[in-house]
Amino acid sequence: MDSMKEAYERLDLPDNASREELEERYTLLMKQFRSEQRRNPDNAEEIKARFSEITKAYKFILEEERRRSVEEMARQRYAKFKGFAGTAEKIDHFLRYYRFHLLGAIAVIGILVYAIISFINHQEEKQRLASLPPVDLSVMFLGTYMLGDAGTDYTPIEEAILAQFPEWQRVEVTVTYVPPLDSSNPQDAAMLQKALLMLSTERPDMYIMDQNAFNWVGHQGMLQNLEPHLQGELKDVAASQQMLSAPMEEGGPEVPVLIDIMGSQLEEQLPLLRNEYYAGISYGAERIEESVTFIKRYLENPKQP
Repeated sequence: MDSMKEAYERLDLPDNASREELEERYTLLMKQFRSEQRRNPDNAEEIKARFSEITKAYKFILEEERRRSVEEMARQRYAKFKGFAGTAEKIDHFLRYYRFHLLGAIAVIGILVYAIISFINHQEEKQRLASLPPVDLSVMFLGTYMLGDAGTDYTPIEEAILAQFPEWQRVEVTVTYVPPLDSSNPQDAAMLQKALLMLSTERPDMYIMDQNAFNWVGHQGMLQNLEPHLQGELKDVAASQQMLSAPMEEGGPEVPVLIDIMGSQLEEQLPLLRNEYYAGISYGAERIEESVTFIKRYLENPKQP
């Protein structure tokens, strides 16, 4: 990506498009590409590669806007010098350069040491992952979910799920925070961007989300139709459960894609701050049978009155 003009053209937007228009366009394209993948599974890799170019253009625009914002802050900083603004900026840069020249050299050494340590740690992590059993299920919690200690170590959640499924050896969990959609907090807007990028790169077997997250992305073709399972393996355990529905194709009929598992006693064992759990199977799931087993196990263990 060489220019903002090229990036906006890649997204089919005018180069004066607002941030809101950019976000809406990227979300729409993500939905369209997922729909195209579903219709043409044989060309999934080629479609994924095209969407990767869209994501590169999106990231390029965000980074360029950040750079321009920094330049504008610098311009305002030196505006008080009026005609000498350029000279003042050069002097400031000169002083900064030599003041931190030695520190810069020390920083380079520190970076080299950090790189070596990171490489060693990376190799050790590769060896550790190679020694682990294969993944039985991957789950993304998508919504206003947080660990009780506000940390990012998801091991307690993985261990809680494994305790409920002793026949499994390994579960992978990620938690992607989705702030309230009506929030005007700039930090929440940044969190929403982060969540969008996570959704465009991660492919879990299952999503567990709240109503807020469903309202945001539930109609974008990222979830499978649960109807065949509701007529099959889940027939005897899901009759009274609340469902959330969405169309599989734009303009198509709505079908059940998420099922409420908050009524299960098992959900109380998950160490997350939450108020809703709707479970569904990802469109790109590799382990569909295990995903259905997960939902069924939860529905088979209702809370006692």
